[in-house]
Amino acid sequence: MDAGGLYIPSLLDEADRLRPFAPPFRFSAFFSPEDTLLCVCAAESAFERAREESRESTDVMRIVELTTGSGLVGIHLLLRDEKSRLLGLDVDRRACEIAEGNAKLFKLERRAWFECEDLWSDSAIATLMAYDPNTLICNPPYIPEPETNILAIEAGAGPDGTSHLMRTLELASMIRPQTLALSWCSLSDPAKVIRSAANSGYSLNSLFVVAIADGEYSGSVRDYLQSLPHAYINQQSETISAIAPDASGRFAYLLMAGDFSRGSSIDANDDAKSVERLCERFANDGLSALEHPESRVPVKSWVLDRWDELELRVILHGRDNTSRVS
Repeated sequence: MDAGGLYIPSLLDEADRLRPFAPPFRFSAFFSPEDTLLCVCAAESAFERAREESRESTDVMRIVELTTGSGLVGIHLLLRDEKSRLLGLDVDRRACEIAEGNAKLFKLERRAWFECEDLWSDSAIATLMAYDPNTLICNPPYIPEPETNILAIEAGAGPDGTSHLMRTLELASMIRPQTLALSWCSLSDPAKVIRSAANSGYSLNSLFVVAIADGEYSGSVRDYLQSLPHAYINQQSETISAIAPDASGRFAYLLMAGDFSRGSSIDANDDAKSVERLCERFANDGLSALEHPESRVPVKSWVLDRWDELELRVILHGRDNTSRVS
């Protein structure tokens, strides 16, 4: 998109990855296509890295998707690699039933299994240890949840928005997959995610970032977000008009996803600082922060404005015409 002399591509440019998931594919109760698409990009990178590290090209690759929802990210990887297998876990039994149905649509029911599990349960640990995945994916709820405004289980993720990710990293330190694909955002102490991954034995390889406008849940806790020291939002009129040209936005923030691999990194603290600087620059300067981010690892940046959000939903509702809505 062209915003004040800047050119930053739209995340819609990556939307072909989602075209196979038009109806009759079904989504679970809470589904955010922009979060999912960003996680798909990171998951592709993490999975390919795990495949390269496997000893034989014929090895069966085992994928775990936590907070799996409809199973889309894991199913996407199965469609890319016929030697892969998927285990999806979700606390919502109905989501698991939907994911099972989606796997059958693609004739993947012999390569994909979905179980209703609480990530904090002993049985989840036992299940994951027995499965021994190569790649672990988590695209979790990420909205910081104030005590006075309890969000739906699919949206709220504890006081700083990282509770599901912190649990995922605890599990990763136990089961030791080769690679991780994780999603988070600038509302949820982004540097903490990088440092916690390093403490669990994983270093960042690549970062994927998209700027979006606030939504139903993030907007409902704006006052709380403004009180948090590590929640980064931009409320400048130039940023809002670029991302929400329909005047529906109150603030903008960054969705983030990363490809991590096992192994300590002497640059982990630098990586965390780079992510934090990116978020600080975005909060202060807006979209220009995404043009040339300073980072040791590759950073791919996009913007998704309200019109492109709408077009992304059109794609997922089964229409091929993605011309700009007028």
